[in-house]
Amino acid sequence: MSSAQVATLAASLRHIVAGPSDTVSMKDLLLQRRLVAEMIEATQGNVTLQQALDGAALTAARGCLAPMAKVLELDRSDNRLVIRSEYGLAFGTLGQTAGKAEPGNPPGEALRNVAPVVDPDVRQRPADSLPQILRENGVVTSVNLPLVNHNGAYGVLEVDFREPTGIGAFHLSFLASVAGTLADSIEKIRVREALASERDAKALLMREQQHRIRNNFQSIIAMTQRNMLTASDDDRESFRAIERRIFAMASLYDHLLGLSEQAECTDLGRYLSAMAASFDDLYDLRANGISLKIELEFGIVVDLDTCTTVGTIVNELVANSVEHAFAGAKGQIAVSLSRSAGEGCAVCVMDDGPGMAAPAVKENTGLRTVRQMLTRIGGRLDLETGPGKGMRWSMIFGDSTERHAAPSTDSR
Repeated sequence: MSSAQVATLAASLRHIVAGPSDTVSMKDLLLQRRLVAEMIEATQGNVTLQQALDGAALTAARGCLAPMAKVLELDRSDNRLVIRSEYGLAFGTLGQTAGKAEPGNPPGEALRNVAPVVDPDVRQRPADSLPQILRENGVVTSVNLPLVNHNGAYGVLEVDFREPTGIGAFHLSFLASVAGTLADSIEKIRVREALASERDAKALLMREQQHRIRNNFQSIIAMTQRNMLTASDDDRESFRAIERRIFAMASLYDHLLGLSEQAECTDLGRYLSAMAASFDDLYDLRANGISLKIELEFGIVVDLDTCTTVGTIVNELVANSVEHAFAGAKGQIAVSLSRSAGEGCAVCVMDDGPGMAAPAVKENTGLRTVRQMLTRIGGRLDLETGPGKGMRWSMIFGDSTERHAAPSTDSR
């Protein structure tokens, strides 16, 4: 039981006393038990507060064979009792006041005394203390039970009759069960809403931070490009390497935005696909007569360190092909990802340039850095080339990843 349910049940049950001659019909008992069970079942899951209130008002009325029932909420700002749910009242009564939580008003007394109040005939009360809603609906007998939670009173569950009606321990115990179940639902819904509100606030803050981080990435790239304009040829290459590394990190960051905050792994194929979509803008491929083909297997899930390393290396190898493979001629660069039988995963970057004899290949600082990075994730870099055969760089790294059953590929 929740604290609200315990408090609400305790507030009512300790005041209910059965007489030695009290008897009940088995039919009525089974009806009330069935109604409470149905109410409990209906409150499971993500029900709204209004659904919970409406279910309680209907259950209370049906279990007591009463023509009217309502749930009142205490407005702490002015001590008013406001109708939040009703059964059997005229249309438009929701939101109306049912008096104040003060002596003379039956539901007000239930709240003040934290105990059930059964008034056999409210007509005997002073007219100025009786809520207008009771007079308008011809209420004679009124039964009120407090709804209590850990923050104090929520309000009142009220059942009304238009004829003098005897209310004993049998009906009061049933209404206590309804009130306790409703108090439990109210507490759970409020906790859920508070958590949702906190989550939404965090999500808003996260989006603002993400926007700033994106801007910072763009500013760093722009700053690097400006410095490249005045740098020497040797320094310009260093700036390009820095720019490519920033681009790879920014691409990974953008990709991770769609994942859970707790994500420790990601689909490598989908990340490389998203990154490759930006290659044309970054390297101006079309203007240089270079086409890009990608063939990426989805469902290869790797940790974020591996993803960052592979993305950075793919970026470096594509840049290497753009700058050195074609010498101003048209050509094609291809990027592929697949599982390599017995060896883990294979990422290949190929171009159809003229190629060269393998001994003539000289690795620059960027390619030496690539090999060092691969070593950290237990991988290696292989090269296949020859005169007229282009260049084919293959990254092979261990498959210590989760494998999701998603054999689809992205091929452009």
